[in-house]
Amino acid sequence: MEIYHPRDEELLREMKRVRRSDRRRRLCRGLIILLTLSIAVGLFVFLRYYQLAVAHGTGMGDTLPEGSLLLIRKSEAGQVFHAGDIILYEKRLAKPVELTILSPKGKTRRYCRYVLYRDVGTTRQYYASTEGGNAWISTVTGADIFESTEEGTVSIGTENLKNGEYWLKEVEASYGQAVLTDPIPFAVVNPVKTQLKRVLAGPGERVVLSPYAETRVNGLEISTDYTSGRTEDAAPEGRRVIMARDRYFVQGDQLSLSVDSRETDYSTVSEGEILGRAEFALWPLQSFGNLTGRQTVVAGTETEAAE
Repeated sequence: MEIYHPRDEELLREMKRVRRSDRRRRLCRGLIILLTLSIAVGLFVFLRYYQLAVAHGTGMGDTLPEGSLLLIRKSEAGQVFHAGDIILYEKRLAKPVELTILSPKGKTRRYCRYVLYRDVGTTRQYYASTEGGNAWISTVTGADIFESTEEGTVSIGTENLKNGEYWLKEVEASYGQAVLTDPIPFAVVNPVKTQLKRVLAGPGERVVLSPYAETRVNGLEISTDYTSGRTEDAAPEGRRVIMARDRYFVQGDQLSLSVDSRETDYSTVSEGEILGRAEFALWPLQSFGNLTGRQTVVAGTETEAAE
């Protein structure tokens, strides 16, 4: 015979409450794990294709004011950028290195010849120009020769040199002097700036610059409705540029303040320097929207002009 006790119902209710509480804890734990995994996967996918960037400087004028927050689609191998694209890139502002070389006795090393080299681990590599640009070779034969001036100065362009340490080795001395045995060390430390500019011309296209007229691409004027400032304030040096296969001519939308490819020292932007294309402006509100839909610069849409 079963004996009923009032506390049995309390015990059953407590067991049910514990089971419900346990189910809720398992459900919450599962949701937290699922949410964490979803965020991790989302961030992985986002960072694989996109990045966020903040516009600095006044080069883009009213299009993208300073401090604008942008969504950038990362650059991919083989990607082609077209006129009107706003690109994010890292531009190394290269300046030539000038070395005045003296002998151990303090005499000027005038009209002596040198080769440039670097050490990569235990391997020595010498700098040489090629049709496609430049290369590092394992032998002195074929390396570029740098000659000192009457003042003993050697000028070395750094456009194709990464920031780092290099050496000059004297391979031929001028008449009456012995060849220096000790290499001459120097460092390349060019500042790198991350910037946004608009593409005007790509590989194979022709750009004509004039201090008196608007920039022309492939013999045709381009629209400047999107710009602010005046071209004549920048007064670019008049010249004709034929774009190499991996180079892009860029220009800021604020014409009188932007430092860009119109400057000979600034030059064009290489494919390797491009980080990505600006696709969307998130902030400020007046700039909010799809940037790829604002490609107002299309070479050849305006009146034809003589080159």
